Amino acid sequence: MKRLYSVFLALGVVFSLGCGDEGVGDPCAPQRPGNRPCDPASTNTATNGCFVGTEIYIETQSLQCRSRICVVYQYSEATDTAGRERPKRVYCTCRCGVPPSLQASTDSNVLCQCPENFSCVSIAGDQYPPGVQGSYCIRSTTVSR
Repeated sequence: MKRLYSVFLALGVVFSLGCGDEGVGDPCAPQRPGNRPCDPASTNTATNGCFVGTEIYIETQSLQCRSRICVVYQYSEATDTAGRERPKRVYCTCRCGVPPSLQASTDSNVLCQCPENFSCVSIAGDQYPPGVQGSYCIRSTTVSR
């Protein structure tokens, strides 16, 4: 009986480690646009290597994040020279929803629940591959309503 109890206890520990906290909001450092350092002096936003405030960047293979997803949500790096906005706009996230066209083929177990102070926001449309399309947990204070 003790042996059976030990097996169930071990399984419980394994399952509890694999589930739960996705690390949403943890800091991350995604790859820069064009793989260049940010040069705010350059007027060409397409080649200056800075994150642009009108864009959303999703990195889906971030080893820094438990979910493997790092987001840059409308962060204007060139104008935030002190980096004060960065923690509010650059962080680990998780996929919390998919578009209706993918609901039938998506296992709901791969989707997360957003923690407190985060909203599930649709940010990845048709321009992304199906495995990326959908909604992600975004800081509620930064979401435009």
